[in-house]
This record gives sequence, structure tokens and C-alpha cells, in this order.
Amino acid sequence: MPAAAASATSAGPTPAPGQPTWTPVESPVWKPGEAVPAETLGSGVAVAETPPAAPPAPVVRPPTIAPVRRPSVPRPSSGRGPSERPSWLVPAAVAVAIIVLLGIFGVIVLANRGGSPVTGGLHPTPSTSAHPSGSPSAQPSSSPTSGKLPQAVPKYGALNADPVTKVQICTTAAPCNIPGGSPETGSACDLSSCKIEVAVYFSSVQKSVPVAYVVKFFDRCTGQTTDLPGPTTTTPASGYIVAIPTDHWPVSIPRGVKSGAIVAVAQQPAVAASAPLLLGADSC
Repeated sequence: MPAAAASATSAGPTPAPGQPTWTPVESPVWKPGEAVPAETLGSGVAVAETPPAAPPAPVVRPPTIAPVRRPSVPRPSSGRGPSERPSWLVPAAVAVAIIVLLGIFGVIVLANRGGSPVTGGLHPTPSTSAHPSGSPSAQPSSSPTSGKLPQAVPKYGALNADPVTKVQICTTAAPCNIPGGSPETGSACDLSSCKIEVAVYFSSVQKSVPVAYVVKFFDRCTGQTTDLPGPTTTTPASGYIVAIPTDHWPVSIPRGVKSGAIVAVAQQPAVAASAPLLLGADSC
């Protein structure tokens, strides 16, 4: 330590701090009643005046353009047929209408010409002006027509009249029973050749009584009746309960008949008719 102290003493005293080189300026303070000194022109600081900012320019939007409809593209056929009416449809409809009208006209013409009845869906109403004479229009045709059903056989008399109880044409299908004897089946008849056997039945034994019958032939297609002769006989004195005037009486059938019937009509001792014997086809 003595060496350090000695060096410090030998160095001499410490110099004093230096004086400031600036003078403090008093801040201006305004006092009441004191006028504010005017500022010397040109001594102020130039302030650049900033012009007001220009308003932003309005944004111009482009006009809205309406969308343009594109032309429709024809769609391919989906299998349901063309969307437009085919060119052949109208001519086809006209042709069908003409055919229908021709068919109706033909049916009406055929109906007015007579013949077989029309079996279709058209039934023309008979007009009274078409028959000025007043004759009935719904009369059966007298001419045969192909395919027409035969007419019913008319009645030529009662089935019995005392003392006659029954008149029967004896056939194999309807034999005539004879009391005490064999059934009779002697009739053999068709449209080409005909022989009949007829039995007349009585309610009681007839002694020495004349027995007679005639034949009626009915054309079932034309509706015409032909009178044909028949045999005549007399019962014996012992009497008969059943009389057969003859076994095989020939019958002349008119030509050209397609369907007919034979009826035996007793004339003595009373008038009575047999059931019809049908001959020929079941259609005309």
C-alpha cells in the first residue's frame, strides 16, 4: 500500500470539470396582458398543403346481358313413336271411313232387296212410306234361301176327335202298337221315295165304319202345303179298335224340296191329325 499511495501523491491534483458551452433558453410563457409578438414573415416553417383526396371514380358495371336461348336440339326417339303425326295417318283414316260407309250402304241395300235376314249389327227400321199399300213388311219369304232355318210345321187339325183318339204314322222310330198283334213299322219315306203306313186309333170298337185319311206335304223352306190323296177302308162287322187302311201307301213328294214334312189327317169317322214326319235336311 505505501507504494500505491506514493504514486498517487506524485501524480498531482485532479483537474476541475469543464464549463458548459451553451446557454439555456427560456421557454416562452404567455402572460396575461402581454401581446403575442408577430411572427416574422419567412421565419416560419413551410407547410405543404395537401389537396383533398379526389373521390373515387364510380365503378361502371358492364350491362347485364340476358342469356340467349339456344336452339333446341331434337331428341332422339325413345321408342314411343314419332312425336309428330305421321303423314300417312290422315289418308288411312279417310280410307277406313270410306270402307265403313260402303259396308253400311251394302248392308242396307241387301236388307231392302229381301232374302235372308241380316245378322250383323245393323237393323234398319222399316219405314211406312216404303209400303204405300199398307201391306205388312215383316212377312216370311216364300223363296228358299241358303242357310235359312226350316219353318215350323203348321197344325192341320186336332190330335184327337171322338171316336178317334190318335192318328199315327208307323215308323221304326215310332212303331204303332196293335192290341193282340206285333207293332207296325211299315213306313219307309225320304224326299226321293216315300211309302207310309198310318194307324187310326178309336176310343171304342168301330164296326162297319168307313175310315179314311189324306196326306199333307209341307215344304219347310217355302212354307207351301201340298194336298195329297190317301186311302179309304171300312172296318169289319166284328169291329176294330185300330184301323190301318193300307200297309204301304205311296206318297208323291214334289221335286226340288230340301226340307219337308208329312202329316196324315183322318177324314172319317172324325177329323184328327198325326204328328209330322220330318224329311230332308235341317236347313234350307
